[in-house]
Order: sequence, then C-alpha cells, then structure tokens
Amino acid sequence: MEPIRVLHNIVLMDAGGIETLVMNLYRHIDKEQILFDFLVHRPQEGYYEKEIREYGGKVYRTRPFNPLHMREYKKECMNILTSHPEYKVFHVHQELGLWTLDYAHQAGIPTRIAHAHNAKTVVNLKYFFFLYEKMFIKKHCTDMFMCSKPAGEWLFGKQAVQDGKVKYINNSIETDRFKYNEQTRRDMREKLGVGDKIVIGHVGRFAQPKNHTFILDVFNEIHRMNKNTVLVLCGEGKLEDDIKAKTKALGLENDVIFTGVMDTSVLYQALDLFLFPSLWEGLPLTGIEAQTSGLPIVMSDVIADETVVTDNVTRLSLSNSADVWAKTCLDVLGAYERKDCQKQVTDAGFDVCNTAKLLQDFYIDRTLRARHAQKNL
Repeated sequence: MEPIRVLHNIVLMDAGGIETLVMNLYRHIDKEQILFDFLVHRPQEGYYEKEIREYGGKVYRTRPFNPLHMREYKKECMNILTSHPEYKVFHVHQELGLWTLDYAHQAGIPTRIAHAHNAKTVVNLKYFFFLYEKMFIKKHCTDMFMCSKPAGEWLFGKQAVQDGKVKYINNSIETDRFKYNEQTRRDMREKLGVGDKIVIGHVGRFAQPKNHTFILDVFNEIHRMNKNTVLVLCGEGKLEDDIKAKTKALGLENDVIFTGVMDTSVLYQALDLFLFPSLWEGLPLTGIEAQTSGLPIVMSDVIADETVVTDNVTRLSLSNSADVWAKTCLDVLGAYERKDCQKQVTDAGFDVCNTAKLLQDFYIDRTLRARHAQKNL
C-alpha cells in the first residue's frame, strides 16, 4: 500500500526553527506509512530539500506572497492543490497562511491545519495582513495547533485557547543528539579555537525577534568585565551584515565568531552559557536544545513559560540594561556546574518520538476518514 502523503506549507525549507521542527518530525515518522511533501513560496532551494527528496518527499514552488500579485499567487497555489487530490491533510506552518488555507478549502482538502508558531510578528507592510488573517483564519482551517499558549492566543485568540479548541503540539527535538558529551565538547572547542575561554553562545536567524543587537551589547559588557570570553553566533539571515558591522564598531571582531548554519547539536557542547534575549518567540526549539545539552540559559521573560523545562534557566526583563544582563550571566556561570539534562527534557514531553507518533496517528486517522467519506459519496 502506498504511503499517505501530507502536504506541509512553509515559506522555504531553510534551517530555521519551524523548518527544523518539521524535519525532526519527518525523520521520526514511519515513512512506509506517511510521506511529507512541501508547498513553498521561494525560487531558491532550501537547506532541507535534499534530505526531503531522499525520503521520497516532493517540493512544489510558487511565487512569494505579494499583495500586488494576489491573482497570480492564487492561480499557482490552486494549480498545485487541485491537481493533487491525494492530499487529504494540508498542514500550514507559515505566517500569512490564511490565503493558502482558503485555497485548500476551495480545492476541497478536508483537513486543513493552522499551526501557530509565533507569539508576535514583525511590524512592517505585511502587518495589516496578519491582523486580517487573525480575523478569518478560523473560517478556513478545520484544526488549530499551537506550540505554546502565547502563540495560540496570538493567532487564534484567548477564547479559542481557553475553550480547548487549540491543540497543543510540543516543539520536540531528538534529545539523544543534544545530550551533553564531554568528548564532543573538547573536539568542538578545539575546532572553534577558543582554548580555555568562556564561550557565550546564541543560535538563531539574524532577524529582529532574536535581538542580536542587544546580544552584542550584553557581550560587550561581559567582555569588559572578563577578557577571557568569546561570543559565538550561529545562523544566517538578512541582518547578519548589520550585526557584523556593529561587532567591528565595538572593536569585538576578534572576540565574536560567526559560524553560519551548522550542526547545533555539537555546537551547544562547546558553549558555557546560552544567551537568549529574544523580543518574542512562540516556543523556541533552541531553548529546548540548549537545556538538553545541560547549558545554563539567561533568557528574556517574554519567551513562553512552556520553554522552561529544567532548572538551568534564569529569566530577565528586557527593561534591564545590558550591564545587568552581563552581570547576571557571569553570576550564573560562577555558580553553575554542567550536567546531563536529557531525562528532564524527555520527561517534560519534548522528545520528538512522542510528538511524531501523535501526529502520525492524527494524519492517518484524518486521511482514512476522508477516503471513507469519499467512497460513500
């Protein structure tokens, strides 16, 4: 019997948090029963597309969402959705997902999932489209998922979350990959060339919510207090050049390492502290990964409460100065002893095997129901 095919909708399958979550799930889904295909809206190939194809998945492309070219965007999406009646489940992860959910509704796809991953969005020209989306998204989705309560409330409203209409789906990880390993730590620190320095780290796309400007301000204060420190920034994004320019302006170019996109499971081992002053998040995978690796974390108190699953987390308000953040980081470092936290994270429900099984059962149930209903027409 052919596997069930589920169509996921994401802007581009690059190495971001949402994309990594979906790939974590794909790796642990029974691919004899289910395959993931992807509807994306960028011309370039994403970081994960090679792996997707290796599993037997397909990637369909349309032009980017653009309010000035909605007719063309709709036509391209509808062509894909209507020419593939095999899809009974359409799982939307992207912001501005209202439109593709509407098109999937028109195309007759019976299960249409809106998945809330963010607790806020960037205020730009598309912001009013987000506000419009929040008004009408429940009309076109059959199911609502959230990674955290703030994310669910942001997209679907407090009442929907309070009434239990939004299903909680953990942002899960492969905990085995991230558990602390002393040999990996030594190897990675040698590769980075950090010697015996204290390594402050951050993993995240260079984008406004991650607050890299403040990360540099905090590290500048840390480095002023203790010269035996280095900052490692992992990721890429449109603000990367701006952050590199600020690094140079602060005279820190020899004390900040930009790694680009890399295997974070080994990078966490080399760090001594994870600095996480995000302006907003849904439920960040990086926070769960860092905790699994046994890292102490100093993070902003706007990040969802559900992110805190171990006792290695210290939360601070963004109203505090960079100096206060820096002193807190050094205090935490002075009092913390690295330990294995994998069991705590797994017991909290963040191991991907559990979430993959939950979604697998959901996808199979909905697909079989739809096929049964189709036969009885």
